This record gives sequence, structure tokens and C-alpha cells, in this order.
Amino acid sequence: MPDTSSMRERILSAAEKRVRALGFNAVSFRDLASDVGVKSSSVHYHFPQKEDLGAQLVRRYTERFQARLDEIDIEEVGPIGALEAFIALYAEALVVGESVCLCAILAAEANSLPGRVNIGIQAFFQANTEWLTEIQKRMPSSEKRMSPIEIVSALEGAMIVSTAMKSREAFDATAQRIMANCKGH
Repeated sequence: MPDTSSMRERILSAAEKRVRALGFNAVSFRDLASDVGVKSSSVHYHFPQKEDLGAQLVRRYTERFQARLDEIDIEEVGPIGALEAFIALYAEALVVGESVCLCAILAAEANSLPGRVNIGIQAFFQANTEWLTEIQKRMPSSEKRMSPIEIVSALEGAMIVSTAMKSREAFDATAQRIMANCKGH
């Protein structure tokens, strides 16, 4: 039998896959138990309430995303290269017909989510905009440049539209527009 921490990770992985595909409100502990091959009570052991699961899910996703941002060496790739790498992280999260960024799907459900889950979602977007702010400080000044929140909003929205349209076209066009905007074209 797997140890407690590995069971917890298996549950979180199953939950992330389901939430990214269906949304938080469509996921049940019974579904997760079935996915990992345990009883529902085992899921409740690790996450007493669905809010506990959601909060941990967002925390884990944010930490993994932040680790990827930390790997981007701004000094080596420059601010434009760092922005390209940032967009590539969002592109990785988009699997048309299967999933979008975890925090995008959760943000779409924000009005019906528990408080701690929403706080985590806000922290994810705050961390993204702060990182982009640091990148933009290294770019040539431009009054027409998109703000960090505009970039994040455009990417998240493009992911959702691409999923609805079952095509990467909206995402790819948005990514190209962001890059052109930041390069001053």
C-alpha cells in the first residue's frame, strides 16, 4: 500500500485532471476515490472537506508554476525571451479539448467556490502579474505596452476561447499579439 504522502499526491493529481477538464463543482470525492482505487473515506482522510482539497490543489499548482518561472533565467534569455517562456508555460497548460490552466477554470467558477480556494486563485494571478512586472522593468519603455494583468487576462481568456472553439487559433493569435506588443511592433 502506498504511503500517506504518495496517496495524497495521487488524489491531488486525479483532482487536478478532473478539475481542469470539468471544473471544481463537477468533481466529487467518490469520483476521485474511483480514479485512485480507494474508498471515498480515504479521500476524506486526506482532505476532510472539498475546500481543503481545492485550497491544496491551487497551492500545489501555484508552487509548480512558480518553480517553472524561477527556472527562467532572465539574465540569459533577456526580457523578451522570458516573456516568450512565460507564454510557453501557458501554452503547455492548454490541451485543446482536454484542459486549460487550473486557475483559469477555477476563476470561471469563482462565485461558487469556497473562500480559501478563491484566495489561492488570487495568489496565483498576483504571482504571475508580479513576475511579469519584473520582466517589464527590463524592457524598453513603451506607453502602448500591455500591462501584466492584461497579458495574464488575455492568455487566460484565449485558453478558454480556444477550448470552446476546439482550436488553438485564439491562443496562438493572442500570444503573437502579446509578443508583438511587447516588442513594439
